[in-house]
Amino acid sequence: MKEGVGVMKRLLVLVLVLSLLVLGGTLVSAQGQTRRHKSKFGRKARTAAMIAGGAGVGALVGGKKGAAIGAGGTGLYAFNRRAARRHFKGRTRTAGTVLSGTALGAGVGGVAGGKRAAAVGAAAGAGGSYLYSRNRRHRSRY
Repeated sequence: MKEGVGVMKRLLVLVLVLSLLVLGGTLVSAQGQTRRHKSKFGRKARTAAMIAGGAGVGALVGGKKGAAIGAGGTGLYAFNRRAARRHFKGRTRTAGTVLSGTALGAGVGGVAGGKRAAAVGAAAGAGGSYLYSRNRRHRSRY
């Protein structure tokens, strides 16, 4: 009797998963036919929300140091994506990149070895992200 119940549960889960896949596929195909609407959520607010989300997830996973790592990594991504190139000034993007690299370096240094290592990591992260942002501008695109 218990084997039959286990088989029925598996069958029910399989049917539910397949129905969700079919439903998701129809929604995606219907989305391709509509016009893209302008978001009411601003570009700068979206960048701030991305960084806050990264800090929140990092804090849940690793506490204060995890929050610094999450915010730094997400900030590096957020300030170097195509939308950020369109909606932020170059100086703002450079400052955001350097500050995010500093937070990321401090978090990694703190995980590695305490306060002194966090300071060294922050300096290394700031220097590396500044060099990255300076060299990014002078690349020749084909």
